[in-house]
Amino acid sequence: MAMTSSQQLRSVLQAEQHTATQLLEILTAERDSLVKSDADVMALMNTNKQPLLTQLEQLGRQREGILQAEGFSSGKDGLEAFIANQNKRESQQLNDLLVQVRATAQECRDYNQINGGIVNVNRQYLHRAMSVLRGRDLNITSYGPGGEYTSQVVRQPLLGRV
Repeated sequence: MAMTSSQQLRSVLQAEQHTATQLLEILTAERDSLVKSDADVMALMNTNKQPLLTQLEQLGRQREGILQAEGFSSGKDGLEAFIANQNKRESQQLNDLLVQVRATAQECRDYNQINGGIVNVNRQYLHRAMSVLRGRDLNITSYGPGGEYTSQVVRQPLLGRV
């Protein structure tokens, strides 16, 4: 017997929840590896993250396809209209799943932003350290050789003195 569109949507939402939960676990481990500066774990997390993102995109397209096949628009409004159009039991099950998927997706976004912030701070520290090693301290301002105002005073690089 073929699955109804409601059953298909429930199946897709369950798969999205499972995949998003896996992604959240990876983002959590990625954050820990960023804090510890563990490059090997960071590389592994990045490799493991990519297939999950691809799978989430595919599941999203499947969800949109189910909605469109039933005459509903794609996106949040169409999904909510589809769910509202189901019987009470089906509607409640789909809404419960949708709440879970949205909460997990929000956690993924939050962790991703935190991880991006950590990467950005680390990149800034590295950039400053490289500037000092090259003899360019970007925070010191002075006059250049031609009398112009500059924020990049050229000094003998520390690497050249070693």
